Amino acid sequence: MDERRSLILVHSPGWQDRADFEDIAARIEKMAPDIDVFIADNTSVCSLTRKRAARQPTLVFSPIRLLTFRALRGKVYQGQVMTKLTEMERLQKAGLPVPAFEVIRPGCSLSPEQFGPYTIIKPSYELSSWGDGISLERTEDVRYRDPAEFPDGHPGRMGPMIAQRYIDCGQPMTCRVLTLFGEPIFTYLREAVNAPVLDQLSPPYQRTAFLPIDQELKISSTRDEDFLELARNAYQAIPEAALQACDILRDRNGELYLLEVNPGGGTWMFSSPYASAYRQALGTDDLTAEFDAFSVCARVLIEKTRQEAI
Repeated sequence: MDERRSLILVHSPGWQDRADFEDIAARIEKMAPDIDVFIADNTSVCSLTRKRAARQPTLVFSPIRLLTFRALRGKVYQGQVMTKLTEMERLQKAGLPVPAFEVIRPGCSLSPEQFGPYTIIKPSYELSSWGDGISLERTEDVRYRDPAEFPDGHPGRMGPMIAQRYIDCGQPMTCRVLTLFGEPIFTYLREAVNAPVLDQLSPPYQRTAFLPIDQELKISSTRDEDFLELARNAYQAIPEAALQACDILRDRNGELYLLEVNPGGGTWMFSSPYASAYRQALGTDDLTAEFDAFSVCARVLIEKTRQEAI
């Protein structure tokens, strides 16, 4: 590699620990002496960094969308803010196994043949997260609600609600596979232990879309290749979002379903505000160890920089 290139890693305080990017940068510098790595602060213009990086072809990676920082040149990969509906449509268009869904409009009447006996109700609003506004209802009871009917702070006031087929996993479970450019770097598998069956519940039952929040959970990392391969394939649906957190279900028949990939990028689980909870749940002091995550990050960032820096 004769031509030198620049790689800018954009750090967002509160979303990632800068030390993570410094670790990745050090690995890249050892593995690829043809690449100059810069770490920019997403809340600052970083004038000197911008000028130095712009001397040669550049690639920019930011887990979340760019805020104050803007590179003077380069191919940019950043978090993509989009509605849940847009995200689901793109995943479906890519041929990925997304559960049946539709927007709940006035006069809505869902087909039990398409949706089954139970349906997940979820907001489309792009800034909703952590189960806000999600509930489980009997399909026959799903009806349109005017946004004004929702309580203050409910994401249903900000955009239409979506009906999504409930995937019966037997015991509720969800697997999150975090990927960078489609390469798995972290997994988080949650499985409920002895959760009540649906017929014992009285819908609408809030926040049971993936896991009952009041049930005992078994939490682990996983190397299940089926989960990893689906996450790899998911990247191609929204390739402009380099960091994706793929939430996957396996139904009681063994079929996998992709719920979302969280393209906004606020999922740098190694040092997010929830990292300590992940460490405690997984019983580890090092969330990067299972996949040697920062080495994988270094490798794929080198490949992308050499291929796409402009």
